[in-house]
Amino acid sequence: MNKPKKSLKTEILLTSFLNLQFKKHFYKIYIHDQRSAEGSGPKLYVMNHSNWWDGLLIFYLNRKVMKEDSYAMMSKKGMTDFPFFGKIGAFAVDPASPKDLMRSLKTSLSLLEENKSVWIFPQGKEEHIEKRPFTYMNGPAYLAERISNLKIIPIAAYYTFRHDQRPELFIRIGHTVPPDRFSGLNRGEITNDLRVIHEELVSSVREDIINEQTDQYTLFKSGSKTASEWLQWMKSPLHKRSIK
Repeated sequence: MNKPKKSLKTEILLTSFLNLQFKKHFYKIYIHDQRSAEGSGPKLYVMNHSNWWDGLLIFYLNRKVMKEDSYAMMSKKGMTDFPFFGKIGAFAVDPASPKDLMRSLKTSLSLLEENKSVWIFPQGKEEHIEKRPFTYMNGPAYLAERISNLKIIPIAAYYTFRHDQRPELFIRIGHTVPPDRFSGLNRGEITNDLRVIHEELVSSVREDIINEQTDQYTLFKSGSKTASEWLQWMKSPLHKRSIK
Protein backbone atom coordinates (compact mmCIF):
# COMPACT_ATOMS: atom_id res chain seq x y z
CA MET A 1 0.00 0.00 0.00
CA ASN A 2 1.38 3.39 -1.00
CA LYS A 3 1.53 6.32 1.37
CA PRO A 4 -1.53 8.61 0.99
CA LYS A 5 -0.96 11.72 -1.09
CA LYS A 6 -2.18 14.72 0.82
CA SER A 7 -3.72 17.79 -0.76
CA LEU A 8 -3.14 21.07 1.09
CA LYS A 9 -6.12 22.62 -0.71
CA THR A 10 -8.39 19.82 0.52
CA GLU A 11 -7.05 20.18 4.07
CA ILE A 12 -7.72 23.93 4.09
CA LEU A 13 -11.23 23.53 2.66
CA LEU A 14 -12.11 20.76 5.09
CA THR A 15 -10.81 22.77 8.06
CA SER A 16 -13.08 25.67 7.09
CA PHE A 17 -16.01 23.30 6.63
CA LEU A 18 -15.43 21.69 10.05
CA ASN A 19 -15.19 25.07 11.76
CA LEU A 20 -18.78 25.66 10.66
CA GLN A 21 -20.01 22.12 11.36
CA PHE A 22 -18.64 21.92 14.88
CA LYS A 23 -20.09 25.34 15.63
CA LYS A 24 -23.46 24.27 14.26
CA HIS A 25 -23.77 20.86 15.90
CA PHE A 26 -22.03 21.29 19.27
CA TYR A 27 -22.68 23.75 22.04
CA LYS A 28 -19.13 23.63 23.40
CA ILE A 29 -16.02 21.54 22.81
CA TYR A 30 -13.50 21.33 25.63
CA ILE A 31 -10.00 19.91 25.76
CA HIS A 32 -7.61 18.84 28.49
CA ASP A 33 -4.10 18.21 27.20
CA GLN A 34 -2.01 16.24 29.67
CA ARG A 35 1.03 15.83 27.45
CA SER A 36 4.40 17.20 28.38
CA ALA A 37 6.83 18.41 25.70
CA GLU A 38 6.88 15.48 23.28
CA GLY A 39 9.72 16.50 20.99
CA SER A 40 10.32 14.75 17.69
CA GLY A 41 10.10 11.06 16.87
CA PRO A 42 7.34 8.67 15.83
CA LYS A 43 4.00 9.11 17.58
CA LEU A 44 0.99 6.82 17.58
CA TYR A 45 -2.30 8.41 18.67
CA VAL A 46 -4.97 5.95 19.77
CA MET A 47 -8.53 7.29 20.19
CA ASN A 48 -11.75 5.62 21.27
CA HIS A 49 -14.34 5.31 18.51
CA SER A 50 -18.00 5.80 19.39
CA ASN A 51 -19.59 7.64 16.45
CA TRP A 52 -19.44 9.21 13.00
CA TRP A 53 -17.70 12.43 14.12
CA ASP A 54 -14.49 10.71 15.21
CA GLY A 55 -12.81 10.51 11.81
CA LEU A 56 -13.31 14.24 11.26
CA LEU A 57 -12.33 15.02 14.83
CA ILE A 58 -8.86 13.48 14.56
CA PHE A 59 -8.16 15.52 11.44
CA TYR A 60 -9.35 18.70 13.16
CA LEU A 61 -7.37 17.99 16.32
CA ASN A 62 -4.21 17.50 14.34
CA ARG A 63 -4.74 20.71 12.36
CA LYS A 64 -5.52 22.82 15.43
CA VAL A 65 -3.60 21.18 18.31
CA MET A 66 -0.86 18.72 17.29
CA LYS A 67 0.00 20.38 13.95
CA GLU A 68 2.03 17.38 12.83
CA ASP A 69 2.50 15.49 9.59
CA SER A 70 -0.14 12.94 10.53
CA TYR A 71 -1.87 10.02 8.83
CA ALA A 72 -4.84 7.94 9.93
CA MET A 73 -5.98 4.37 9.48
CA MET A 74 -9.64 4.38 8.39
CA SER A 75 -12.17 1.66 7.61
CA LYS A 76 -12.39 0.58 4.00
CA LYS A 77 -16.12 1.39 3.99
CA GLY A 78 -15.43 4.91 5.23
CA MET A 79 -12.82 5.43 2.53
CA THR A 80 -15.22 4.11 -0.11
CA ASP A 81 -18.05 6.36 1.08
CA PHE A 82 -15.82 9.42 1.49
CA PRO A 83 -12.81 9.06 -0.83
CA PHE A 84 -11.65 12.63 -0.12
CA PHE A 85 -10.27 11.30 3.18
CA GLY A 86 -7.35 9.96 1.15
CA LYS A 87 -6.37 13.57 0.42
CA ILE A 88 -6.07 14.41 4.11
CA GLY A 89 -3.83 11.48 5.00
CA ALA A 90 -6.23 8.57 5.57
CA PHE A 91 -5.53 5.06 4.31
CA ALA A 92 -7.96 2.15 4.25
CA VAL A 93 -8.04 -0.94 6.42
CA ASP A 94 -10.42 -3.89 6.50
CA PRO A 95 -10.16 -5.40 10.02
CA ALA A 96 -12.04 -8.48 8.83
CA SER A 97 -9.24 -9.35 6.39
CA PRO A 98 -5.97 -10.39 8.09
CA LYS A 99 -4.08 -9.82 4.84
CA ASP A 100 -5.48 -6.33 4.39
CA LEU A 101 -4.92 -5.50 8.05
CA MET A 102 -1.27 -6.51 7.83
CA ARG A 103 -0.83 -4.39 4.71
CA SER A 104 -2.26 -1.36 6.53
CA LEU A 105 -0.05 -1.98 9.57
CA LYS A 106 3.00 -2.08 7.32
CA THR A 107 1.96 1.27 5.88
CA SER A 108 1.70 2.62 9.43
CA LEU A 109 5.11 1.16 10.25
CA SER A 110 6.67 2.81 7.21
CA LEU A 111 5.18 6.19 8.14
CA LEU A 112 6.32 5.94 11.75
CA GLU A 113 9.84 5.00 10.66
CA GLU A 114 9.85 8.33 8.79
CA ASN A 115 8.98 10.05 12.11
CA LYS A 116 5.42 10.77 10.98
CA SER A 117 2.44 10.57 13.30
CA VAL A 118 -0.24 7.93 12.86
CA TRP A 119 -3.77 7.82 14.30
CA ILE A 120 -5.57 4.55 14.95
CA PHE A 121 -8.96 3.54 16.35
CA PRO A 122 -7.86 0.38 18.21
CA GLN A 123 -11.47 -0.75 18.65
CA GLY A 124 -11.59 -1.32 14.89
CA LYS A 125 -15.23 -0.25 14.71
CA GLU A 126 -17.71 2.07 16.39
CA GLU A 127 -18.71 0.90 19.87
CA HIS A 128 -21.05 2.53 22.36
CA ILE A 129 -19.10 4.96 24.47
CA GLU A 130 -20.02 3.12 27.68
CA LYS A 131 -19.13 -0.39 26.45
CA ARG A 132 -16.55 -2.12 28.65
CA PRO A 133 -14.25 -3.76 28.06
CA PHE A 134 -13.27 -2.10 24.79
CA THR A 135 -12.68 -4.31 21.83
CA TYR A 136 -8.96 -3.72 21.35
CA MET A 137 -7.03 -4.93 18.35
CA ASN A 138 -3.34 -5.86 18.32
CA GLY A 139 -2.25 -3.17 15.83
CA PRO A 140 -0.72 -0.72 18.34
CA ALA A 141 1.14 -3.58 20.07
CA TYR A 142 2.45 -4.80 16.71
CA LEU A 143 3.88 -1.34 16.03
CA ALA A 144 5.26 -0.96 19.57
CA GLU A 145 7.15 -4.25 19.16
CA ARG A 146 8.89 -2.95 16.04
CA ILE A 147 9.67 0.65 16.95
CA SER A 148 11.62 0.90 20.18
CA ASN A 149 11.18 4.67 20.59
CA LEU A 150 7.47 4.79 19.66
CA LYS A 151 5.45 7.25 21.74
CA ILE A 152 1.85 6.12 22.20
CA ILE A 153 -0.61 8.85 23.20
CA PRO A 154 -4.14 7.77 24.21
CA ILE A 155 -7.01 10.16 23.55
CA ALA A 156 -10.50 10.14 25.03
CA ALA A 157 -13.40 11.72 23.15
CA TYR A 158 -16.58 11.88 25.23
CA TYR A 159 -19.82 13.17 23.69
CA THR A 160 -22.57 14.16 26.10
CA PHE A 161 -25.65 16.26 26.71
CA ARG A 162 -25.51 18.38 29.85
CA HIS A 163 -27.43 21.59 30.50
CA ASP A 164 -27.99 22.91 26.99
CA GLN A 165 -29.89 22.24 23.80
CA ARG A 166 -26.98 20.80 21.85
CA PRO A 167 -24.40 18.21 22.87
CA GLU A 168 -20.95 18.96 24.21
CA LEU A 169 -17.69 17.19 23.52
CA PHE A 170 -14.93 16.70 26.07
CA ILE A 171 -11.49 15.64 24.85
CA ARG A 172 -8.65 14.47 27.05
CA ILE A 173 -5.22 13.91 25.53
CA GLY A 174 -3.55 11.49 27.91
CA HIS A 175 0.00 11.18 29.15
CA THR A 176 2.42 9.58 26.72
CA VAL A 177 2.90 5.88 27.40
CA PRO A 178 6.68 5.42 27.83
CA PRO A 179 8.15 2.87 25.39
CA ASP A 180 9.96 0.98 28.17
CA ARG A 181 6.61 0.16 29.83
CA PHE A 182 6.25 -2.78 27.45
CA SER A 183 9.68 -4.27 28.07
CA GLY A 184 9.38 -8.04 28.46
CA LEU A 185 5.68 -8.14 27.51
CA ASN A 186 4.29 -10.15 24.62
CA ARG A 187 1.87 -8.71 22.09
CA GLY A 188 -1.25 -9.84 23.93
CA GLU A 189 -0.02 -8.35 27.20
CA ILE A 190 0.85 -5.05 25.52
CA THR A 191 -2.62 -4.92 23.95
CA ASN A 192 -4.35 -5.59 27.27
CA ASP A 193 -2.20 -2.98 29.04
CA LEU A 194 -3.07 -0.34 26.44
CA ARG A 195 -6.75 -1.26 26.60
CA VAL A 196 -6.84 -0.72 30.36
CA ILE A 197 -4.99 2.60 30.07
CA HIS A 198 -7.41 3.77 27.40
CA GLU A 199 -10.53 2.65 29.22
CA GLU A 200 -9.41 4.42 32.38
CA LEU A 201 -8.77 7.61 30.42
CA VAL A 202 -12.25 7.62 28.87
CA SER A 203 -13.85 6.75 32.20
CA SER A 204 -11.96 9.59 33.90
CA VAL A 205 -13.61 12.07 31.53
CA ARG A 206 -17.04 10.56 32.24
CA GLU A 207 -16.47 10.92 35.99
CA ASP A 208 -15.38 14.54 35.58
CA ILE A 209 -18.60 15.32 33.73
CA ILE A 210 -20.87 13.44 36.15
CA ASN A 211 -19.28 15.22 39.13
CA GLU A 212 -19.19 18.63 37.39
CA GLN A 213 -15.43 18.76 37.85
CA THR A 214 -14.48 20.31 34.54
CA ASP A 215 -12.25 23.20 35.59
CA GLN A 216 -9.16 21.57 34.09
CA TYR A 217 -10.70 21.61 30.60
CA THR A 218 -10.08 24.54 28.28
CA LEU A 219 -12.72 25.80 25.87
CA PHE A 220 -11.58 24.60 22.46
CA LYS A 221 -14.56 25.48 20.27
CA SER A 222 -17.71 27.43 21.03
CA GLY A 223 -20.89 26.82 19.07
CA SER A 224 -23.55 29.24 17.97
CA LYS A 225 -26.22 30.37 20.42
CA THR A 226 -28.86 27.86 21.45
CA ALA A 227 -32.61 28.45 21.54
CA SER A 228 -32.36 28.74 25.33
CA GLU A 229 -29.78 31.52 25.06
CA TRP A 230 -31.88 33.40 22.52
CA LEU A 231 -34.92 33.13 24.78
CA GLN A 232 -32.89 34.38 27.75
CA TRP A 233 -31.70 37.34 25.67
CA MET A 234 -35.23 38.16 24.50
CA LYS A 235 -36.46 38.52 28.08
CA SER A 236 -33.44 40.57 29.19
CA PRO A 237 -33.92 44.26 30.13
CA LEU A 238 -31.55 45.31 27.35
CA HIS A 239 -33.66 43.58 24.72
CA LYS A 240 -36.89 44.96 26.14
CA ARG A 241 -35.49 48.50 25.96
CA SER A 242 -34.33 47.94 22.36
CA ILE A 243 -37.83 47.05 21.11
CA LYS A 244 -39.67 49.97 22.74
